[in-house]
Amino acid sequence: MKKHLNASYALYLSLYWVSACFIYGYTRLFLSELGFSADQVGLLLAFDCAGAMVLQPLLARIIEGPGRITMRHVLLGMSLVALFAGGLLLIPQPRAVLLCLFGAMGLMTMGIQPFVNAVGFGYMNRGARLNWSVTRGVASLAFALFSKVYAALAERDLNWLLGLYLLSTAGILVCSLLLAEREAPADGPRPQVRHGSLLRRYPAFFGMLLGTALLFFQHNFLDAYLYDVVVAVGGGTGELGTALLIGALVETPMMLLFTRVADRCGARRLLMVSAVGMALKPWLILLAGSVWGVYVMRFSHFVSFAPFLLALTYYANERMAEDEKVTGQALITGAISLSGVFSYLFGGMLVSGWGALRALLICTLIGMAGGALFLLFAVRDQKQKQ
Repeated sequence: MKKHLNASYALYLSLYWVSACFIYGYTRLFLSELGFSADQVGLLLAFDCAGAMVLQPLLARIIEGPGRITMRHVLLGMSLVALFAGGLLLIPQPRAVLLCLFGAMGLMTMGIQPFVNAVGFGYMNRGARLNWSVTRGVASLAFALFSKVYAALAERDLNWLLGLYLLSTAGILVCSLLLAEREAPADGPRPQVRHGSLLRRYPAFFGMLLGTALLFFQHNFLDAYLYDVVVAVGGGTGELGTALLIGALVETPMMLLFTRVADRCGARRLLMVSAVGMALKPWLILLAGSVWGVYVMRFSHFVSFAPFLLALTYYANERMAEDEKVTGQALITGAISLSGVFSYLFGGMLVSGWGALRALLICTLIGMAGGALFLLFAVRDQKQKQ
């Protein structure tokens, strides 16, 4: 696969985002059909996010340390756990066991993301000709197409959704075997993890991560409870699939063109503008109050979510020292997971108690505070780099 690195890595990312589409987009629908309420789903997703937030930096530091555990070991182990838990869900289970298995499956899928990203950045940092933004754009296209496939399967049989998730996760396992490094680079042992606080070395960057966590509070809410929002404005399962399709489709051209746009506009400026877009995009739903507002909000991902996530991922790879780059990716995903803990937990309670649109308004105000905080610390971090 390494002979055709861009195509191979695009397949790898695509398989990950097809599996993630089920966890992020259809958990609410899947579990609600099995009799679980919005706040129960929120508790489960909050647990998964909290677990991923702890697991990702821990595994990243182990990978970057002097021990024998490599990226390949981590990727294979997490994929196998997800496959095992998901496979058991195909068999009728008591409610408590079902929740535990689904929780383990979701935790592995959320937790593996920075390591899949780090595989690609590892090739780039070693001088390989890998266009990460293009491969990520292809993955967004796959997410778009399979969001509609999931929606169609949901109207037939819930187990078909789970089957598609298991197939994509098995693909992740195979790609991890072929693409992830088996051992430390041949030009020497992996560097020792430097002592001292990362917070002391990158104080403003950690402030940016806090702003990111608040920004993603509303974004994660919309991911987990988009079905409830769509229903609240008069839609249903078909409209949910269309909304997911729109968002992923408009992300694709931005990711394909990211390098050119960043070169022309400046990566830092793009990061700042997209942060504003992230903070304001839910108002498109709140002001319109219709399914069309949901569709327009998803269209706005072209200037909000897509460039923000891509620019922030690149920023961490450039900002962190060589022996901390995997940790940098894990910190970003950890910040997003931290926001997910609270947005899933309190989002479910808000939806159950106040309704989807009032819950969205509260999450939007929190996201706007996060956007302001992010911009403040981004300016400070730029001064520290200078």
